[in-house]
Amino acid sequence: LGKQFIENPPVDLATLYQDMSSSTPLVFILSTGSDPMGAFQRFAKERGYSERVESISLGQGQGPIAEKMIKDALKSGNWVFLQNCHLAVSWMLAMEELIKSFTEPNMSIHESFRLYLSSMPSNTFPVTVLQNSVKVTNEPPKGLRANIRRAFTEMTASFFEENILGKMWRKIIFGICFFHAIIQERKKFGPLGWNICYEFNDSDRECALLNLNLYCQEGRVPWDALTYITGEITYGGRVTDAWDQRCLRTILRRFFSPETLQEGYKYSESGIYFAPVADSLQDFKDYIENLPLSDDPEIFGMHENANLAFQRKETNTLITTILEVQPRSTAQGSGKSNDEIVQELASTILTKIPEKLDMDAAAESLLVKDDRGRVDSLTTVLGQEVDRFNGLLKLLRISLETLNKAIAGFVVMSEEMERVYHSFLNNQVPALWANAAYPSLKPLGGWVKDLVLRTAFVDFWLKRGPPKSFWISGFFFPQGFLTGTLQNHARKYNLPIDELSFSYNFIPVYRDQTQVAEAAKQTHFGSELPMDALLPSPEDGVLVHGMFMDASRWDDEEMTIEDALPRQMNPMLPVVHFEPQQSYEPSPTLYHAPLYKTGLRAGTLSTTGHSTNFVVTVLLPSKRPSDYWISKGSALLCQLND
Repeated sequence: LGKQFIENPPVDLATLYQDMSSSTPLVFILSTGSDPMGAFQRFAKERGYSERVESISLGQGQGPIAEKMIKDALKSGNWVFLQNCHLAVSWMLAMEELIKSFTEPNMSIHESFRLYLSSMPSNTFPVTVLQNSVKVTNEPPKGLRANIRRAFTEMTASFFEENILGKMWRKIIFGICFFHAIIQERKKFGPLGWNICYEFNDSDRECALLNLNLYCQEGRVPWDALTYITGEITYGGRVTDAWDQRCLRTILRRFFSPETLQEGYKYSESGIYFAPVADSLQDFKDYIENLPLSDDPEIFGMHENANLAFQRKETNTLITTILEVQPRSTAQGSGKSNDEIVQELASTILTKIPEKLDMDAAAESLLVKDDRGRVDSLTTVLGQEVDRFNGLLKLLRISLETLNKAIAGFVVMSEEMERVYHSFLNNQVPALWANAAYPSLKPLGGWVKDLVLRTAFVDFWLKRGPPKSFWISGFFFPQGFLTGTLQNHARKYNLPIDELSFSYNFIPVYRDQTQVAEAAKQTHFGSELPMDALLPSPEDGVLVHGMFMDASRWDDEEMTIEDALPRQMNPMLPVVHFEPQQSYEPSPTLYHAPLYKTGLRAGTLSTTGHSTNFVVTVLLPSKRPSDYWISKGSALLCQLND
């Protein structure tokens, strides 16, 4: 279709101003990551109005103040900017009446008066105001080129060209604008980009540039101070996740550090992106126009698979939306009715899941006490897991039986059961179950299969004693299992538990829990599983399997992590020996990889002090610097989404 359909035209307030009048306001329709205030203040300065602008951010109790401001400005000819109208719902009606009065014949308005409003899309915003105003939406630009172009469109030539630092100054400014664009665009990669989607906006970049100007007045660049202010306060102040803060600092080093000023420095290996050596603002704008239209993942420091993850995310969003808007009624035909489909599914699930896990049937070896009368810590963990699974199994059984009765007409179909019914039709896990279960992103079929595997794992442990290797994905609360392992070690050697941490040894054996469950069914009670013979029996710690790698893979020959192979999204990590050690100082060459329960990565801090998603930091041997893997978003996952 051509460029004009892909690229947003820059918002020019001078053009919009010509469409306004003293009785026609301008409405900025806001979107996440955009802030028109900076551009508005610059425009007011150009028109010589910077001293005659009054702005107020609306909220509780601000309505009457704003009303007085407008009434005074109608006489004095000042400009008024009411920000965030969507936050003053109760005052919208009064604002509508006030703006309506502008067009009344006997109303005297100073011809210089102008009213500007900004609001997120909201149902409460008055329709008449929208109809009688100039409207502009200021979306954050998509793509690195559009993002950097906007930054340079809003920059004045004097700020950019007239500085004591000369060429160095221009390189630093370009670096900050590029850094801003990179952290904005990483959002499209979902959890590979950022664990949590942050709302970085133009004011963050402007604030960083103002700080830069302030600190470089004396002709030198205080890098330590500027890196801290930019990375920890201006941008870092928005970042709430510790792993995201690590990522932000790493990206900042690539675009904002003394190395970036060296001759021939490139922002990425391709050599396409760099800070041009030029003196005028226009030269930089020309260079920006020649940047690629679509961004290769390598400029973000990411693997080509990241694009697949992005496209998969977009497709899933589309499919989910289509499912949600589908009509629920079915045409007459030879296929099964919705009731029959749901009933069949409910009956199938009921036959697959166990009645309950019985702690009373536990193997005697689990209950052996030590010389101080203490039961093994992992047996305590097992008891807690059994309780959690039994609670979930009971909920599933009750809701499935109720659903079957409701479909048959024996009981009234409650709103809750209606939601379960629709979830079944869409192959989604009902919210009722998900809220009572462990975190999981699997569709209904995969979720039930996974639950059966988990209960089989716990049941095996109950009846036959601890497995040779523990399936970390099978736990409701894996952090409890790891703490139990440390506690066992502390008791065995009489050490303080707070001085213990894990070291990680990798055993080049791959273990799939589905195969383990199948082998357990065919092996007689008391006999060793065939695959257990491949594993060593460590003196201390535990063997763990079931982890997957995100944005990396394991190299069995080198025994290190390597770049993922094309189109291989989540390869398996081999069995890992979690060995407790006292006052352990890891080697600086090891990459600190976070282990998450699901690919969502983001979690909340629960009342236990643990994250609902992050489990533990696993130290992976690597031949490359940690920054390489941090930029890629490399991590470990307990389970996949399918």
